[in-house]
Amino acid sequence: MQSDVAMAEKTPRPRPAWRSSGSFFVILMFIGAALLFIYSLWFVNTHSPVEERFNQRRRPLEADTPGYLILRERAGDYLRTALNVDTLDAAEGRRHGVAEYNVEGKTVRLEVEYIPDQTPTLDMVFAGFLERADGTDTGSVLKRFPEARTPYYFAVFSGFTYTYYEFGWINGNWILRASSREAGQEALLRFVNGYVY
Repeated sequence: MQSDVAMAEKTPRPRPAWRSSGSFFVILMFIGAALLFIYSLWFVNTHSPVEERFNQRRRPLEADTPGYLILRERAGDYLRTALNVDTLDAAEGRRHGVAEYNVEGKTVRLEVEYIPDQTPTLDMVFAGFLERADGTDTGSVLKRFPEARTPYYFAVFSGFTYTYYEFGWINGNWILRASSREAGQEALLRFVNGYVY
């Protein structure tokens, strides 16, 4: 009698069917999570070109907007480090001003110009690009988007020892240009997209 009890304790019990299907389900969940993680890494690291990610939703820039609002102290997460008001606060005529911002320890230059007597075009915004880049007509790339909600362009000049990036756009009768030799194109894009006008 005792030997029968001992035999019954040593005999393994059959596994319930729900336990094996539960393990299969957990394995499928782990595989799904791994695939989702791999896809998210691919998605985050595969960007569309920088010029296609320019934020076209901008606040309107009126003729009487004060200079301190246009060349604001902060643009997104970036702080202004230098300011040249020039004629920005003039009561009439063309107005112009420049500010520099610190972007990840590197400088981005923002230039604004008000043109009261005519509607700006992208050609007007782009004018003087090579002088701003300190370059010649070789090694430059320009991509224009004149039909966009906010007409803009993205231009690159590749020099021997530096690369110059510039976004230029139109907001009402205002011409705006953001450029840098030091910050890369992604940092420049973040600055431009953080700037409200």
